[in-house]
Amino acid sequence: MNAALKRTGYVVALVGIVLFCGVPFVWMLLASLQPLQNLLGAQMDVFAFADVTLNNYARLFEQKDFARWFFNSLLVCVVVVLANLVFDSLIAYPLARMNFWGKPIVMLLVVAAIMIPAQVILVPLYIQMRDLGWLNSYAALIAPYVVSPTGIFLLRQTFMAMPRELDEAAFIDGASRLRTLWSVLVPNALAMYGTLAVLKFMWTWGEFAWPSLAVNDADLRTIPVGLASMRSQFATEWDLLMAGSVLAIIPVALLFAFLQKYFVAGLTSGAVKG
Repeated sequence: MNAALKRTGYVVALVGIVLFCGVPFVWMLLASLQPLQNLLGAQMDVFAFADVTLNNYARLFEQKDFARWFFNSLLVCVVVVLANLVFDSLIAYPLARMNFWGKPIVMLLVVAAIMIPAQVILVPLYIQMRDLGWLNSYAALIAPYVVSPTGIFLLRQTFMAMPRELDEAAFIDGASRLRTLWSVLVPNALAMYGTLAVLKFMWTWGEFAWPSLAVNDADLRTIPVGLASMRSQFATEWDLLMAGSVLAIIPVALLFAFLQKYFVAGLTSGAVKG
């Protein structure tokens, strides 16, 4: 009886959490299908199913440069994710498998970098990009994110958990350290790489503060910056804003669905190993 009550309680709590988290997304989806007059003032009604239309999505591409914003976000995210997987691996490997002078200091700097809020370094980062002449370019959107302290730390911990006999066997076969990394360690850490790919794509895709500072050119706007441009002091195009927000979720959802197996395995691997 107690077990049945507990199970019922878990189910009720789970349904409550799903509803609490899911209602805003459902509301946004319904709002994206309504004409603007149904989203304004006291007459706001996203459940006016008789007025449902896809016109907001069509207007988003016709009246706004949404395709360009989408391309910019996708390009930046793909390059950033690939760069992180490569560079984080190259930094994490010696921290996990090699002994060298200053290694504890490097590791301390990596951990300290994780603790620093990104907003704190916006001004010095802007000055650095300005001095390099990279403002208003893809380089300004990509360069600050090609290495991630969090990715370095997670990969280092993953590599440290692997038996050193793997390296020794590869060395006996004549493999170099770089070949050992790519051919032995990386294939055994796919779960963590999948987790990193999803997290880094999601963080970069939703980044607003830095892209809004780094670029003024309308052709270089990412989706968050483009959607924010629909708001002004006197009017907000809520119908187009809701449609754009729905479309902005799709790439993240597709990537998560594609890498879900690796993402879940990467997050639970530490718990399984205790």
